[in-house]
Amino acid sequence: MIRQNDSDIVKEFIEIIYNQVKIKYSEQAGIINVLNHLSEKGLIEPKKIRDYMIIQDFDRILVENDNNYTFTYMDISIKYDVSERTIQNIIYKHKRKFNKDYNIR
Repeated sequence: MIRQNDSDIVKEFIEIIYNQVKIKYSEQAGIINVLNHLSEKGLIEPKKIRDYMIIQDFDRILVENDNNYTFTYMDISIKYDVSERTIQNIIYKHKRKFNKDYNIR
């Protein structure tokens, strides 16, 4: 599997973002400030945020629905206003992408 980013590039990216956040919010900037900064700069795509939230909701809602996948897909599709098929695609095709091993070599 080809990973997208070399660890040195990731470290350099972190340093740059750290300095930008420190200038904007101060040395005591919290994680909320960092995430807000990344979103404002377009480094976190709105679609990626949605996909991440869908994946986070999936396991919890699946348990609430007594492991009924059909109801789980329906509930999540209503919450995010997307089709059930889109939810299925996100779970099966994109869940692995939110893993360190997929993103950093």
